[in-house]
Amino acid sequence: MVEDNPTDVFLIREAIVAYGLDVELEVFEDGEEAISLIARMDANEGELCPNLMLLDLNLPRTDGFEVLEHLRRSKRCARIPVIVMTSSAARSDRDKSMSLGADAYFQKQIEYDAFLKIGGIMKGLLKPETQPVPV
Repeated sequence: MVEDNPTDVFLIREAIVAYGLDVELEVFEDGEEAISLIARMDANEGELCPNLMLLDLNLPRTDGFEVLEHLRRSKRCARIPVIVMTSSAARSDRDKSMSLGADAYFQKQIEYDAFLKIGGIMKGLLKPETQPVPV
């Protein structure tokens, strides 16, 4: 997850629990950290690519669009599903995100239950082997 707002990180953790997702969430607080991660993954075959990226557009230092461009040019991890999540309702932001290769666009909601619906989007994009297996 690339997100600088602690409240949104908290809500994502709540969505993970609400949807029963068996995932480990790693948080990067700005676009430069995310770009460094992408570079590390490309440089090191032993570095695992994440199964999913949650990406805010409005980030310090480097915006989410640039992070998405770097990810889609990655030698090893270009096919990672990406959910762009933002407070922006601008059609241009949605269009640009999708044209850069985002798999989903989630407008952050103010209401708790509405925000948690991102968990369903995450569940749909995670590969079956990353989801919990019923016992």
